[in-house]
Amino acid sequence: MKAAVLAVVLLACSSPGKHIDAPASAWSQGSDVPKPRLEPGVTALGQRMIVVGGFDTDLQAGLDITKRVDVYDAGTDSWSELPDAPVAWTHIQLAGLGTRVYLLGGLEGQSYTAKGDCFVLDTADATPAWQPIAPIPPGFERGSAAVVVAMPRIYLLGGASTTGAVATNIYYDVQANMWAQLMPDLPMARSHPAGMRTVDGRLIVAGGLATLDATQPAKDVWSLVPTGTMWETKAPMPTARGGCAYGVIQGQLICAGGEAGQAAQSTTASYDPLGDVWTTVEDMPESRAGTQGAAIGSRLFVPGGAAALVFEPTSTLYIYSPLDTAAR
Repeated sequence: MKAAVLAVVLLACSSPGKHIDAPASAWSQGSDVPKPRLEPGVTALGQRMIVVGGFDTDLQAGLDITKRVDVYDAGTDSWSELPDAPVAWTHIQLAGLGTRVYLLGGLEGQSYTAKGDCFVLDTADATPAWQPIAPIPPGFERGSAAVVVAMPRIYLLGGASTTGAVATNIYYDVQANMWAQLMPDLPMARSHPAGMRTVDGRLIVAGGLATLDATQPAKDVWSLVPTGTMWETKAPMPTARGGCAYGVIQGQLICAGGEAGQAAQSTTASYDPLGDVWTTVEDMPESRAGTQGAAIGSRLFVPGGAAALVFEPTSTLYIYSPLDTAAR
């Protein structure tokens, strides 16, 4: 009897049940933004994320618009500051090139007046200071455009004027310090779209809002080949929305959160421009609208924003790391 019991015990020890790990999430949370932010300008600069301006208080506290410039180090999960921006705006078009941060227009005040003043900050200077550069030409001022960097150009695709969404596209030449519009308009006006440039030089514009609010979200996707004269229609987004936090990871456009109708969004989607295919991936941990994203390496960083379509800035930093779960 004892031998039989021993055999059963040995059998159990030699054939352990398989341990199943809990599902890994592609989303994690980094150190909070030092000040809550809603509708700031956001860009990547090397291994750092730059966050400029935006609302830093809620409606009850007066909807203050800050000039603050916060810098997140993706390697150390820590924050620091750069000199304040020369303007207090929201919906800023921000771009990073080398060691320089370019601030290219935005919206002023609670009336959202489109402004065309532009500035550059060289973070490599011993004492960095914002310097004025060529302004956006009159009549083309905007905020909330899709920003696409393709050296030596920084494209502003669509966006919002003071009175409505726009269909025009312009670019800034960083070498010549001048603006140009040598490209066709979008098929329809779009504010808050997402954008990217593919490896073969095509420009992609995805989603956005047909108006200045979220009542008419769009799922259209358009593509323009280099020197093209007409935008081509591509596979639509799975979810109509504008204002998603977007960035390019391994050649794919990641679009997270945003707004549609009366709700902030949590859905996240990935677009493969080579196959013209959208894939719905893991939702954000919480709905987020009113912020932009920055792609650094294989991760998308989403700072601040609001959990609903209300003026309540948050200080959360969500990080999307799709490759961390690829083998799990």
